[in-house]
Parts: sequence; C-alpha cells; structure tokens
Amino acid sequence: MNRLFTAVIILCIFCSFQLEAQDRSVKEKFDQKKNLKTKEPEEKENKVIRWNVGINVGMYHANNYSANFYNGRYQNVNNVNYVMSNYYWYQAIKQALGSSDTVVVKDYPLNMHYNITMMAGFFLRYNLSRKYGICLDVNYTQLKATNFVTFDVDPPSYPTFHDIRLIPIQGVEKRVHVDLLLQRNFWLKTKIYIFLQGGLNMNYVRVTKSSIYVEDKEYNMINLYGSQNYIPNTSMQQNQQYQGGFGYGGALHGGIGIPLAGILGIEPGGFINYHNVNLTGYPDYKLSFGFYLRFLFGNILPRPDPDEDR
Repeated sequence: MNRLFTAVIILCIFCSFQLEAQDRSVKEKFDQKKNLKTKEPEEKENKVIRWNVGINVGMYHANNYSANFYNGRYQNVNNVNYVMSNYYWYQAIKQALGSSDTVVVKDYPLNMHYNITMMAGFFLRYNLSRKYGICLDVNYTQLKATNFVTFDVDPPSYPTFHDIRLIPIQGVEKRVHVDLLLQRNFWLKTKIYIFLQGGLNMNYVRVTKSSIYVEDKEYNMINLYGSQNYIPNTSMQQNQQYQGGFGYGGALHGGIGIPLAGILGIEPGGFINYHNVNLTGYPDYKLSFGFYLRFLFGNILPRPDPDEDR
C-alpha cells in the first residue's frame, strides 16, 4: 500500500513538472510572437526611405493680369510717356518714323499676355511615412510679355487716313517659386501611387526689361536717370532700379509616382498657384498653373517592401 501511494505521489510530481514545462514552453512561444509583433513596426519603420531629391522640368503659364504692368500706359511705373517726353529720344523717334511734324501715342494694348515658358527647379521631400511627406519645391522661370503700341505719325487736322504705326513693346521678368507642401499618397495595387500636395507659395519677381522698339532701336521705359533728363553722348550716371519683390499665396499639386529602378523614379504632374505678384499697381490674387516631369532619386517608394499592406 505504501509502495502504491509512493508511486502515485511520484507520478503526480512527474506530471506536474511536465505540465509546468509545457506551460513554460507555451508562454515562451507567446512572448516570442508578441515581441515579433511589437518589433515588426519598428523594423518596417526603419525601412522608410526618409529623403527624396528630385529635378523638375516643365511648362509654366502665368496669369496675364500682371502682364499689363508692361503695356506702357501712363498709370504704370514704366510708361511710354517717359520716353516720348525726352527731347532727344523723341527727335530720334520722329526721324526714324519719317515724321515731319509730330508723333503721338494713339492706343495702348490692354491684353498683354505672358508667353508659355519653360521652367526648371529642384525638389526635396522628407517622408514621414508611406502615406505622408513634407516637400520643398523650388522652380525658376523667365517670362516675356509682348504686344504693340500704336503711334500716329503726323496726324492730320481734317478727316482723312492716319499713318498708324505698330510699335513693339516688351517686358521681361524673372520669377522664382518656392512651395512648402504636405504630400498625401494613394497607393494602387501596383507600386504606382497617386499623390496630392497642398501648402504655401512664396514667389519672387524681378523686372529685367520694359522697353519699346522703334525701327529696331530699343528705348528703355525704366527710369535709370531719376530727376535728370537723358542727354546723349554724356557720362550720365545710371541708378539701378529694382522692380519687383515677394508675393504670397497657396499651391496645389497632383500627379502620379512611377518607380523606374531601385534609385530612380518619375512623378509627372501639374500644379495650380493662387497668389499675388509684387508688381506695382497689380496687387490682386490670381490663378497660374503649369505641368512638370519630376525625376526623383533615392527610391521613390518610402518603404521598399512590396508585400506590405497598402
């Protein structure tokens, strides 16, 4: 009886050790799985490609509202009257146009327009996650606004035909756009994604030319001589004029991200800017737009794991 009792006790102790060992094994496996789950986001987070650098090339269409800054009207800072009121320039213009009496300005263009022009710049993005990023987009372009002013040469004092001449007028400016944007990616089933970017726009404009051309001779409407009148063949000091400045507004971008290789991708897209341009007399906010092709370096996939749940 004692032997049987002893055997039962030993068997119970053995079973308890076995159950404890099994419990310990199950607990260790559970802890391992738990650790794997908690470490997995960190490991994935470590795979985020934080920085992307890109180069932009594209087309820019500026709003034509501020192009009338260059139309030569007397209300503008740079105007045709400034040229025509100078005795020496006026005499040269009369001679070039074959006038025997007077030359008067008849009409100004009211629909000056910028040419659609190339733009180029660079792009920098910091990826917060697979879906979000903070972007800095900087682009440079040079704009031209062209049209014609009409001159009436020796206008008659009685009803008859007038000798009307079309005088080319042109303005040139440089612009730099700086957009600070928040990006949101919408991933497709492939590695391609659609992106939207929205944020602030700051632009800087600098006027480099505002002139009329009479028989291929350029007359600068920017007053470089202050209160002095231009006198030819003299050593008059010119005062450099800085026309332009900073403007502000909002920006909205959108496009498609397409990986091409491990460290290269492209983002074809477009943008709309709603901003003002710092040209005197034209303070209103207007819409401008453009299209670009962006070449990205540094792998445009924020996480290179293609099996990750999108």
